[in-house]
Amino acid sequence: DTEYLETVDSALHLAFIQARPDAVIYDAGVDIHIDDDLGHLAITTEGVLARDRMVYAKCAAAGVPVAAVIGGGYQRDIDALVDVHMQLFRSAGVVQSK
Repeated sequence: DTEYLETVDSALHLAFIQARPDAVIYDAGVDIHIDDDLGHLAITTEGVLARDRMVYAKCAAAGVPVAAVIGGGYQRDIDALVDVHMQLFRSAGVVQSK
């Protein structure tokens, strides 16, 4: 997870400097997940949560509104897939409460 999260952090930093967005639309794909049948990044559920928190926190720190949608995710176990997608909503609650 560490290398992926460091890459996301760097990309977010650069994107906010270059684009100076007024709003962000975030497609929180989970085909990065370790149990995904198509993705090959092997990110844990905790890593997905950390990524989503990072995106929300960056937007909040910049005072930029964010609209987030679930995306991707090709696990055959639908209950497990729903749990991975739920990280997006869990992370929103954590960042919102700060």
